Amino acid sequence: MVTKSLIFISCGQYTEEEIALGRAVEALVRSETAYEPYFAEQQNSLDGLVGNILSALGRSAAFIGIMHNRGEIVSPSIRVRRGSVWIEQEVAIAAFIQHVLARQLEVALYLQRGISREGLRQQLRLKPVEFDQPEEVLDDLRSRLRAWTLQPVNVRPLIAEWKFDFAKPYDGEHHDYRFEVELVNTGSSVLDQWMAELWFPSQFIAGADRSKPHVVLKLDDTKTPEKRIWPGSKVTAFEVDYYVDRKNWPGFEVEQRQPVVRIRVCTANQPPWEVEIPFMDIQRF
Repeated sequence: MVTKSLIFISCGQYTEEEIALGRAVEALVRSETAYEPYFAEQQNSLDGLVGNILSALGRSAAFIGIMHNRGEIVSPSIRVRRGSVWIEQEVAIAAFIQHVLARQLEVALYLQRGISREGLRQQLRLKPVEFDQPEEVLDDLRSRLRAWTLQPVNVRPLIAEWKFDFAKPYDGEHHDYRFEVELVNTGSSVLDQWMAELWFPSQFIAGADRSKPHVVLKLDDTKTPEKRIWPGSKVTAFEVDYYVDRKNWPGFEVEQRQPVVRIRVCTANQPPWEVEIPFMDIQRF
């Protein structure tokens, strides 16, 4: 099984029309190419940014940015029509990949008509396409996709993706959550020697030993039926039920150092992949 080249799709999501365009681009990539699209849904946490968006950007062979109008900024000296802040950030990361990491990355950038050229985009040699209607983006992109010849990016073969959600109906005084971690084989070979570790703050797990700062969970290829992780596939590694109330909420005491969740995965002959997630990023208010 050969890993597909990944195309990162960065599109505004402020309106239903913007979300529909991002999904239409995703469908276009799936239907007319052999590549794998990643529609970058906006994240509400730093971990979502680091663990999901930055990870996907790092694995991408192409970047499609669609920037929508976010209003006009007026000062005594300038009048600027701004674009989507998220897209600006992701364009900057794509520029870093191209110019600092010196890695080939195909880029297609679309600007809703009237958006000013500012910030890092002033320095980049990009030729953005202006558009008024979503169909203009899809028509132009269709021809560009035919011209691209993308190769999978050689990255660390094993990474982790995480998510969380309410485990029970919302209660204003007590929140029950579930945290899940999946291992993803981003390489082109089967992985049969791997290990994953999760450090979760003990104060948020019912019945945990509070004398220890973390509950440590470990999983490797010898302790699971999923001894092999195939290219492009995912394996569920951990599911942790936890809770937050007024007694353990990390923001209840201003001076309290915020706890973190830490994930570490590794494979034979490869440096480990790690991420730290501030606990405030895995709860809702």
